[in-house]
Amino acid sequence: MSDVNHNAMGPVKPADDDAREIHHADHVHGLHETDKLKHISAYKVTQYAVEEVAYGWNYFAKIDLGEGKFVHARAHKYHDGRVDFYSLNTTPETAIWTQDTPLVYFND
Repeated sequence: MSDVNHNAMGPVKPADDDAREIHHADHVHGLHETDKLKHISAYKVTQYAVEEVAYGWNYFAKIDLGEGKFVHARAHKYHDGRVDFYSLNTTPETAIWTQDTPLVYFND
């Protein structure tokens, strides 16, 4: 099992068609996790990284919420194409990061 110190997360890359496919799946498959956050009207994936695991792929994404605020999200894509939202990277103080905060592996 992966953890913060031992994982197979690939390099962080600028958002491309692969990352946009996960973003699109959020809308198509009715996940709409950001709809629960009423104050967020739009968001854009700016960077992502992928970890291949036995049951599919873990996607880590840096998401621009506007006004210099970012969240780091994790989703899982199964081999059959289904996508599940997993979590946001949080600390006891915040879940909001800056553009300069690097996207790193996280479990919860």
